[in-house]
Amino acid sequence: MTVHKKIDDWFLGYKTRSVKAKQDGGLYFGGGRSKPSKPLKAGSGLANLRAAALKHPEVMVKIPKRLSSNSKGMRGIRNHLDYVSRNGEVPLENQSGEKLLGKRAVKGFVNDWQKLGIPEESKHKEALNIVLSMPEGTPPDTVLNAARNFAAEQFAGHQYVFGLHHDSHGPDEPKHPHVHLCVLMRDEYGQRLNPRKADLFEWRVRFAEKLREEGVLCAATKRIHRGKTQKPENSLLRAMRQRGVLSNAARRQAEELIEAVKNSDRPKHPFLKETMRTRGIVLEQYGQIAKELYKMGHKTEARIISKLAKDVAGQDFTTKAQNQYDDIRDHRPAIEQLQQQLAAEKDKQDIQR
Repeated sequence: MTVHKKIDDWFLGYKTRSVKAKQDGGLYFGGGRSKPSKPLKAGSGLANLRAAALKHPEVMVKIPKRLSSNSKGMRGIRNHLDYVSRNGEVPLENQSGEKLLGKRAVKGFVNDWQKLGIPEESKHKEALNIVLSMPEGTPPDTVLNAARNFAAEQFAGHQYVFGLHHDSHGPDEPKHPHVHLCVLMRDEYGQRLNPRKADLFEWRVRFAEKLREEGVLCAATKRIHRGKTQKPENSLLRAMRQRGVLSNAARRQAEELIEAVKNSDRPKHPFLKETMRTRGIVLEQYGQIAKELYKMGHKTEARIISKLAKDVAGQDFTTKAQNQYDDIRDHRPAIEQLQQQLAAEKDKQDIQR
């Protein structure tokens, strides 16, 4: 086994095939055997670790949560494509390369999907909505091209449609270019997608591959690969906070923070021992990778991985709750502002009752 294959196996942590549920009757397209997704390129592990060491931006692939009853069945697909197309103003493209521009074209496309047998009302999602994103400053066309090539490989056998959003479409659009990809859950053989956490990581790695083919510097790594112990703030929670609205979870966290400061009780790290053990495993692996690369004569690559190991070793284990406590502990105006916001939220709820 080559050193690159060893790195890939460790980095990916599982066989790189999209996980699918058992065949469930061959609805929509008939029965048969599903085609596996195309394997990732050999050397993906080292390419992404190298990119992380060089601080290239991380790609983002996520499945937004849709909890409304309007997000399921054909109604959910129709609502989502109206949103992605901005009611026909943003061009869409399907798996065959057909361009859809205008409300009439989008409506016709949705009607064609409905003819496949997708019910108007359903208890299940009949399409998977995925967002592929890069930071502000990334050329939008490269993100669109990478998304097109990503979908063609990852979702071969599925019908899908996608559209690009970026600030050139309007002042209300985010500055970071991102593609909304809507994939029918069932493929041509009637098997449903059943993505798990490992699949999302595979998708990120594949999207990064396609971006690099477009000349975009990027990385797709897990937080443990970078020594990060904190999850980034949920975008929905951040939007609520910026509007001055707190979710139930954020309100509970704020109340716990105020109580902790009041009692001078800094939060404890709930998984410190496990986190330190995982960090040790990652650092040991980086040491082995650097040694193997050096022996093969790849001295530059070995130094880059050693740099990544040093960066990871220097990351602290502070949790988000501990950071919040440290930031606010000696800042009385911030505590008062948080208390006022909580009181205002409570008053608003009392009025609504």
